[in-house]
Amino acid sequence: MRILFITDLHGQCSAVTALPEADLIIVGGDFTQFGSREDVAAVLHSIRKRPEPCLAVLGNLDPEAANALLDEQDMSLHLRQRQFGGHNLFGIGGANTSPFNTPYEWADNDMAAQLAASHSSSESLDILVSHAPPRNSGADRISNGSAVGSQAVADFVQRHLPPLVLCGHIHEAAGIYDFAGAIIVNPGPFGPQGHYACIDWPHGQNAPAAWLAQCH
Repeated sequence: MRILFITDLHGQCSAVTALPEADLIIVGGDFTQFGSREDVAAVLHSIRKRPEPCLAVLGNLDPEAANALLDEQDMSLHLRQRQFGGHNLFGIGGANTSPFNTPYEWADNDMAAQLAASHSSSESLDILVSHAPPRNSGADRISNGSAVGSQAVADFVQRHLPPLVLCGHIHEAAGIYDFAGAIIVNPGPFGPQGHYACIDWPHGQNAPAAWLAQCH
């Protein structure tokens, strides 16, 4: 199975047509830049022109009300477990609180309670898709060196031990990291340059191979 992961589009989706073929596209949020539900719908329309199925969560710069739009299009991973290609996926939209008062933020304590209510510890998990990176994972490091990720997401990863975590949100922390035994992938913002992650997960293997790339 080949997955293409893109995140932090901020309304710029022209490079979607240049992505290579895959079995599944996953979007990690920030479809818009403080946009409306209609703006999210416009970006989704561009992505849905591709033949691959798509699953997604929203970002902190998207309106929380657009979760209903993802549900309507049967794309949502937010606090939902889905299966694709024999793998179990689960997602978390929005992000932990910031100094910037962005549209879709939540307190870590509240999200921890929602995660506990939405995903049982007895359920297996292969891929976590979270707009917010786990705290102290490396994928949450801003330019001054501070770790600004979500502790709720970090605790969830440490509790459920998924092999793969796909995140975004922190543009300057693009890279592939190891955290609690998981491969953490933050491809950086998609934008006009088309930064994305490619994940190959051969059938029967316990862990995938991931690398970052850019549309040309």
